[in-house]
Amino acid sequence: MNPALRDGIVFQLGWLCCVAGGNRGALLAAVILVPLQVTWPGRRSTREWRMILLCAAIGLAMDLGWQLLGVLTFKGQLVWTTPGWLVVLWLMFAGTLFRSLAFLQDRLLLAAALGALSGPLSYIAGMRLGAAETTHPDSIVALAMAPAWAVLLPLLARLARGSNAEGVSS
Repeated sequence: MNPALRDGIVFQLGWLCCVAGGNRGALLAAVILVPLQVTWPGRRSTREWRMILLCAAIGLAMDLGWQLLGVLTFKGQLVWTTPGWLVVLWLMFAGTLFRSLAFLQDRLLLAAALGALSGPLSYIAGMRLGAAETTHPDSIVALAMAPAWAVLLPLLARLARGSNAEGVSS
């Protein structure tokens, strides 16, 4: 099977575990799926790991912003903290930037369009599965998130591309 396809499938399984299963599902994802994502098709370099951590931190900061603005409340969190399942999810998502989403590294306009569409849809799906709550209609949440994701996904893809340009093997 194509390594990018495997990576995408593993991430989608991780997304489902984290979003539908909360912190317990994230534990399952961290024990079973993260090791699969880390080792397929080969081990990640130190430089790639640094970029994964940076990209995950940027994504977590955005989610903290949604919380502080009152757009979303994530399930499984303590007061003013990020739930464990969201940390695992962002780490897994950041890993896809080097494999299944690596094609976006040179297609930043496509990354913006996909981000504007898929980012908000992912959150709405997560709300439907009980991972988050909002007091706003789905359409307002989507309209608020679309511009942020239209900037975030190309930014993350560009960071991943810059890391690859410095010799990270994908």
